[in-house]
Amino acid sequence: MTYFSDEFIDWLDAHADQIDKESGQIADTLLEKIAEQGVFAIGVPKELGGQGGSRADVIAFLSELAQHSLTAAFISWGHRTFIENILASEATFARETWLPDLLTGKRAAGTGLSNATKFLSGIEKLNVSIYEKEGRYFLRGRLPWVTNLRSDKFVAIFAASFENSSKDPLIIAVPSEAIGLARSADLEFVSLQGSNTAALTFHDVALDWNWVLSEDAEVFLAQTRPAFLGYQFGLAFGLAERSLSEVEQSLFSTRSILGEEYQDTLAKLESIRTDLLAGLDQDAYFIKNPRQLFELRIAIVDVVASSLLLELQASGGQGYFKKSQSGFMRRWNEGAFLPIVSPSAVQLRLILEEGAK
Repeated sequence: MTYFSDEFIDWLDAHADQIDKESGQIADTLLEKIAEQGVFAIGVPKELGGQGGSRADVIAFLSELAQHSLTAAFISWGHRTFIENILASEATFARETWLPDLLTGKRAAGTGLSNATKFLSGIEKLNVSIYEKEGRYFLRGRLPWVTNLRSDKFVAIFAASFENSSKDPLIIAVPSEAIGLARSADLEFVSLQGSNTAALTFHDVALDWNWVLSEDAEVFLAQTRPAFLGYQFGLAFGLAERSLSEVEQSLFSTRSILGEEYQDTLAKLESIRTDLLAGLDQDAYFIKNPRQLFELRIAIVDVVASSLLLELQASGGQGYFKKSQSGFMRRWNEGAFLPIVSPSAVQLRLILEEGAK
């Protein structure tokens, strides 16, 4: 099944390198172009303006995007993960106020929960704090890395802790219009430059309690982590699939020696996909068994690396030219991002090691 029109895919293929290397106008229009395909409504209940569907469908459309542009898939992951979070929240303000514009891409969604996810696993403190002054609450701190902070209009989700530890940390979504919220210039990346990734600084931002999605961040994060991590697999699946498809085309030539490695890598990819979708299909399975999700996440990084190395060997020197039309060097750089996207493979290994002690 395909989720995107031929016209959109042709446009994305034509601009993939530019989106990968540059911030600017095309990067700023990308999310709305993706939204025009209707994919952000996938997995959203029909009564809320969505199309219905499963988490597997969300992963599938992200995978299709990643075959053509990891930047496009990455911003879509952040955007759709935010939607998942407001669907999971008992608070209604975010759904009623922002969901229609999120489905159309008129407002971009930045998922700043990497810090919170690491906090949940005990490897990092929360970067944003809440303090009280004269009966009002304010936010201060800095999130060093949030994706999809489009310059015109966005909303960002994150976790914040009370400075006096009087209450549990909160999950909060703050719109770009908030007074005291500052977005940095885009961070400079080797790849995925068009992802509108920047730092957010909170200069005594007055907390509007309508922004609070959960008053118990740890419980909320544990419940939503399967989708947060699970949807990331769409990026890896798509990139590996594209590389392996390029390898497959060469197996009838002098590169047939790669056939056994190709089959082995493909089998590992499909095994991970099967295990992931089976776990996501069972309510609360990965909530109760996060270790298995972490192990799958580490394993898919290795599969992507193997797929890219196979593609390089299959293409030979041809794929290494700057003006090569294969897109291999872009995929190579994109693939280098997957081990470090938060929580990184190293951080997950650390969590698993600590849990084994």
